[in-house]
Amino acid sequence: MENKVSDNVIEKNYRECLKFNEINENKVDKFDLATAKAALENLYELYKKGILTGRFTQDKDYVVRCDALVTLAEENKDCLFYEAWRIWFRYFVSMGYAGWNELWEAV
Repeated sequence: MENKVSDNVIEKNYRECLKFNEINENKVDKFDLATAKAALENLYELYKKGILTGRFTQDKDYVVRCDALVTLAEENKDCLFYEAWRIWFRYFVSMGYAGWNELWEAV
């Protein structure tokens, strides 16, 4: 059940992200739901690895976490998820603390 709830949170935010970025859902090619979800999961794994190696400290402040994620994305520009990360980042700036944390926890 928890996975279903997480998927619902991610899908809801994906739809909002499309609206925020003014991306027509019928013309989505590089940012479909599967790619968007995989991009978030990949970024989360990079962040976790950064925490485990001592590069980043686990922080409840979403501004600090978001800064770390942007750093990771910029260092991994050759990653196939780079464009999807940039779309998510544009959406993140529109979110409040609670919404961002809900999405991040769902990932």
